[in-house]
Amino acid sequence: MFNSKKDKHNDKITPDFVPMIRIVFWNSMGFFFFWFLIPQVIWVVFKASGTELGFSFAGQTFGGLISAPIVGWLTDRISKKLLVLIGSFGRGVSYLIMYFGIIYSSLIIFVIGLFTLGFFVGFFWSPLDALISQKSHKTFRSSAFGKQAGMLGWGNFVGSTVAFLIFALAITFVPDNPYLIYSPLIMFFVSNVYAGIIFNKNVDEALTYDDHISTFNNQNNTAQEHIEIEEPPKRSDKPKKASKQTYTFLIGFVILILAFMTSNINQTIAPPYFQLYIRTFINNNDIIVMLIYFPSQVLSLLLAPKLGKFADRINPMIGIAIFSALGSLVTWLFIISTNEIAVTVILFLDSTFAWAGNLVLQNILSRISKTHRGKLFGISRWMSFFGAIIGPIIGGFAWDQIGFTSPFIISIFVELTVIPLYVIAIKLLKPHMAEKLD
Repeated sequence: MFNSKKDKHNDKITPDFVPMIRIVFWNSMGFFFFWFLIPQVIWVVFKASGTELGFSFAGQTFGGLISAPIVGWLTDRISKKLLVLIGSFGRGVSYLIMYFGIIYSSLIIFVIGLFTLGFFVGFFWSPLDALISQKSHKTFRSSAFGKQAGMLGWGNFVGSTVAFLIFALAITFVPDNPYLIYSPLIMFFVSNVYAGIIFNKNVDEALTYDDHISTFNNQNNTAQEHIEIEEPPKRSDKPKKASKQTYTFLIGFVILILAFMTSNINQTIAPPYFQLYIRTFINNNDIIVMLIYFPSQVLSLLLAPKLGKFADRINPMIGIAIFSALGSLVTWLFIISTNEIAVTVILFLDSTFAWAGNLVLQNILSRISKTHRGKLFGISRWMSFFGAIIGPIIGGFAWDQIGFTSPFIISIFVELTVIPLYVIAIKLLKPHMAEKLD
């Protein structure tokens, strides 16, 4: 799980890269249980409507909407390690708040916990994404993010296995004891606090990939690798041409950010209602529902390192088109399937295609600028949060007012709409990348 051997890609990442991404193992232990928990608690425990479920999901995202631009600005100015530490501790506290919301049967307290989680997630991912970018080579960037997602998968696997056993045993033998049924939330509080401590101890924030590769090449008496340094735009003798280049870059970036927002609308319209659909039409047993969800939320992440290598080799525009089209296809297959095994496979494929597309996009975003990565990740995450607020609200309203299949049908059309937006954005931004690929 944690590879202690010398990494064969040690000329592509810094020595502290693997210790750095191990924080994700500890922080992600509650991911599967958390995503299973929200619909389960709101729908089963609080007996809420689809619209209320949508607003609850949006409440979490609203917290991130507030923190993301602040953290994006801070990431380029203060210690990234400090921001990640704050985010890790804050996420831990949010799990405790949700636990008490369930214990005291308070939807308000539970949603406050969701909001707190979203707020501190903003502190966590943007600085971590910036650190991953500055500690990896540009041709290895999707693979670097894939390694991060793979570590997330392992943490998810271990945490989910433990949480599933506790939940299944408790709901079978003591179904009226919420203290035990939802006790994994306390475990996730501890794992997040521990994650922040070891991250702060093991990561050298000052060590960048450029510094590492210079030392690495000198020590091995090899030819000095050419390291691209982001240079300020060259002055042009033709002001109109320079103005046109700036205009093209701004249009491309705006379209890219709008595509991120639209993509997150798509990614949050249907997923909150997958579980409700399964409970309504396929199987309403809590344990069976968890087993159906497990491969999509856990096993798909274990493929992320392989997906990252693939994403580094594929043309970004082709990759986005393929993964989005396949995502639309499997969503359609979901609503015409009634078999537990078929639905399990479909959800697994849907999650896999979504992760593959995300790795391509993270690669693109990380190469636009070296000196402003924090701002770029912050802006993109901020606009993504807008989409993630709109998506579940639309899905919940459609679920209640139109029909149970409507969130999924809307998602199909939105996902297909994203393809031309990304293609146009990538075409416009490609000449302006700080880290260009041959």
